[in-house]
Amino acid sequence: MYEAYITKVLWVSFRPEGPFLQFGGIALFETILLVLFLHPLLAFVVPMLFTELLCTNSSEIVDGLPHRVKEMVRKHPKRWIGLLMGMLGFMQFVNSPSVALSFLSAAGNSLILGLVLLWWRRSGGNQYALRELLPGPGGTRSFGIVLLVWYVFWGFAIRPEAVPPIIPGQLTIWLFYAGLLYVFVRCLRIGRRFHSSFSQAQSSPTPVLQFTWSGFIQACALATIVTTIARAFLFPLAGFQVLFMFTFYVVSGLLLLAGLLTHINPSSR
Repeated sequence: MYEAYITKVLWVSFRPEGPFLQFGGIALFETILLVLFLHPLLAFVVPMLFTELLCTNSSEIVDGLPHRVKEMVRKHPKRWIGLLMGMLGFMQFVNSPSVALSFLSAAGNSLILGLVLLWWRRSGGNQYALRELLPGPGGTRSFGIVLLVWYVFWGFAIRPEAVPPIIPGQLTIWLFYAGLLYVFVRCLRIGRRFHSSFSQAQSSPTPVLQFTWSGFIQACALATIVTTIARAFLFPLAGFQVLFMFTFYVVSGLLLLAGLLTHINPSSR
């Protein structure tokens, strides 16, 4: 939710023209896009999934996916990982000033990631489960303090004049905070109930996904090829790409919200 008090995007939008549609003092579509899709999925779940796959010996995040999604990934792992990497490459081409820089950016990031991963795995880091690498109570408190200071500082440093009145702008965001906190607590309780089943799945001899260097290289190569070719041939249609991805994000965010509400309220199933 730093897109509210730090960047103020949830109120003023990321478009120079302003929000597509305002509701309750917030930029409605931008809020759906960022709060329900980009940040929870592409900025949290997907990075954590890849981190666990590349850097640990556990698979709790994949095991925690909806059953139907997990089975699709299990049956055709290359297809779905390839689709995800291709989508990530397609997302980025509109931000590149040239074809060469598009290629160098993707290839350079892949190289750096590969070198870090090589060092991590050769030094034995992948012998740990993801849970063992997470910070303990002391580390969590330290991170919390740092994030709080960061939040307050940048909240005042970046466009403080863009913060709207309490009613309706800030009040709507506070309601979002309350709703997210409720969902977070509910998910924690549900997660504790199913922790034992996750532990059994983690020790399964046939995990859904397994790391291989060939798979890593192919995934990075695919993302690089897609973003480079898209920049070379589709840049004149960048406006359509933005519209398509924007619509996809908003619809996906609403679907994720509907699925989440069903998950935390079993009586509604």
